[in-house]
Amino acid sequence: MKTHLLFLIFLAVGCQEPGPVVANPVVELPKAERPIPEPPAQKQDSRYKAERIHQLKDLETRKIVVGGRTITVWIMDDASKRAEGMMWLVDKDVKDTEGMLFLFSDSQPRSFWMQNCPLGLDITYIDSKGKVLNTGIGKPFDESGVPSKGSAQYVLELKVGRAKKFGIKPGSVLRLPKDVKSKD
Repeated sequence: MKTHLLFLIFLAVGCQEPGPVVANPVVELPKAERPIPEPPAQKQDSRYKAERIHQLKDLETRKIVVGGRTITVWIMDDASKRAEGMMWLVDKDVKDTEGMLFLFSDSQPRSFWMQNCPLGLDITYIDSKGKVLNTGIGKPFDESGVPSKGSAQYVLELKVGRAKKFGIKPGSVLRLPKDVKSKD
């Protein structure tokens, strides 16, 4: 094997035109072929999802009290955030006391679906005054709509079973944060 390798090297070197002898030649790669340096290793957020546009750590949060329990909600206040919602999140990404509050600039019948969402959800529709209209169950990856029963301006998404556990039912009135509004 070594003999064959040496023969190939000899053959390759022997076929070249003689040139000046250079000690330690430097080969400069064209810019397009230069390796891109790796960024320094950083501690990855355990809830980071490469598929997500809006990482949880970057979303604004508020606290709301529901049934005597405090829930931290991520504020979904523009079309891009609302469209992504809980996509790609799994059980370990969302604590039982966390959810998303979707803010709209108007009140109208709404329907949410579960595209790219592996986590089962309670989808609670709320009118402009904070009164709960209904809670529907969003099944993982189900692309059929989960509709509101009336005109909703807010939607609260929690892990499946949490709405009942927190006592959220039609007619309940939730104190929603007044300092946040839809951005569109």
